[in-house]
Amino acid sequence: MTRQQRYFVQALARGLKVLQVFSAEHPRLTLSQISERTGYNVVAVQRYTDTLMELGFLKRNRHREFFLGPQVLSLGFAFLNRTQLKKIAEEYISEFSERVQRTLNMAILDGPEVIFIYRKEVHRFLSYDLHAGSKLPAHCTGSGKCLLAGLDDHSLKELLRTADLYRVTPYTIVDPEALWDDLMLTRERGYSIANREWISDLYSLGVPVINQEAKMEAAVNLSLSLEDAKGAHLKSMLEQFIELGRSLSAAMGYQGPYPVIPIADPSGDAS
Repeated sequence: MTRQQRYFVQALARGLKVLQVFSAEHPRLTLSQISERTGYNVVAVQRYTDTLMELGFLKRNRHREFFLGPQVLSLGFAFLNRTQLKKIAEEYISEFSERVQRTLNMAILDGPEVIFIYRKEVHRFLSYDLHAGSKLPAHCTGSGKCLLAGLDDHSLKELLRTADLYRVTPYTIVDPEALWDDLMLTRERGYSIANREWISDLYSLGVPVINQEAKMEAAVNLSLSLEDAKGAHLKSMLEQFIELGRSLSAAMGYQGPYPVIPIADPSGDAS
């Protein structure tokens, strides 16, 4: 027996094989379909899927179909660097950040949190120890509120019912009904506002990045000081930021109206 064979963990290999059966052609699979594709019996597949869901690598919709969760992404940033979205972010967000001298982040939703998939920081302005892969609460951040507003009503209500909407600053919205109302306003506007909700001296805007299927791929947030978030200056920054979101979405193939918050398919179709 070789050293490689001696340290081979079969249970881990089988769990990874479950993840590998998902693809662009087959983003959602039932328990029996996973069993058929892996060759494992349904009881074993049930154990693997339960474990992978508990760890955030799989999610399941109301039709009992499984799909990959954002936790897969957190392990794959080396691959992510080669994706279309990352390349587009580097091009558009970097240019915008340098031009306006403000920090921007691109994020995706992971349950009650957001994961940064790209960050362009202006060190002289609102510098924090954050980077690609960092997680922040969704309920009080610009990108998070934008992404939450894009959930279907059932999923959003369930998340607000079960999530720990903890207070970060005196301005954090912690009441589920009040947050629901705020997110409905976000849908109406087409962009989000987090006013001192995560950091007391920070005003954050969030806009969606929409793909060619008119689904929200990610959200981008722009961080402003309270001094920036006033009058004509705020209006100008907002207009420029919305134009950035429009350009990012167009680069992803979206051709519809903007700004708009696309609502997720309640079937759980991942976007």
